[in-house]
Amino acid sequence: MRDRAITFDLLNAYVDGELDAAEAAEVARAVADDPALAHEVAALSRLRLVVTQSMETPDIALPQPRRRRRTLPAAAAAAAFLLFLGGAALLSGMDTAGTQAAWLADAWRAHRAWPAEQERTRPFVPARHAGALAEAYVPDLSASRLTLIHSEVRPLGDGAQALLTGYRGSRGCKVSLLVFPSQGGLIAALRPFRREGQEAYGWQVGGLDYLLLSDGMESRRFALLAETVQAGSRRHAPFDAETRTALRQSRDRSAPCNA
Repeated sequence: MRDRAITFDLLNAYVDGELDAAEAAEVARAVADDPALAHEVAALSRLRLVVTQSMETPDIALPQPRRRRRTLPAAAAAAAFLLFLGGAALLSGMDTAGTQAAWLADAWRAHRAWPAEQERTRPFVPARHAGALAEAYVPDLSASRLTLIHSEVRPLGDGAQALLTGYRGSRGCKVSLLVFPSQGGLIAALRPFRREGQEAYGWQVGGLDYLLLSDGMESRRFALLAETVQAGSRRHAPFDAETRTALRQSRDRSAPCNA
């Protein structure tokens, strides 16, 4: 039983990544137990991706504000909702990672630690992983001109083990994918994390959390990459021809990374 109502504002803050670890875990549990809440989070997450990609808003059913114990005056509530819908300019510069759990900070440190300039002098062998990580999905991103060059199992957060795979692009891109036992802050829908030009997307599949991170990749390209990897992690299957073409075209039309 939840101690408080899961309001629209709370869901909005959850999707934006503005909640602390305890609040995010509370919302994630509520969403997992309530299909209506899950639908609202999925709609909000999709809207965030659309704004990031500078595309026209698709014809989706936007979630309505839920009944709250304490409500704002009607005019203030309406103004807040309109600001939410029209806040594309604010979203691009919003600091949404500053209050996240320790595992997110650890993930960014892991992303920065592995050397993207390393050269392969022998065939690449991914790190061995067992236990919960044996089910981890490691995608082939060569269609996006990203080559897997790094793999390790490393500690993350409170003693959890994470599989870190690192990809290098031909134009300065560096992308990391971390897979680790669920920490309770992610759900099946993509959740964005943004701060000072850094972008990440997280989601959950089964008992595993996935976090895709990059510095400097164009937001539209990175959002498509995250959507593609998320879909692949649910099917555990290679990308089809149409998906590979979309990834290749997205890369060719984007600017070089500035990481």
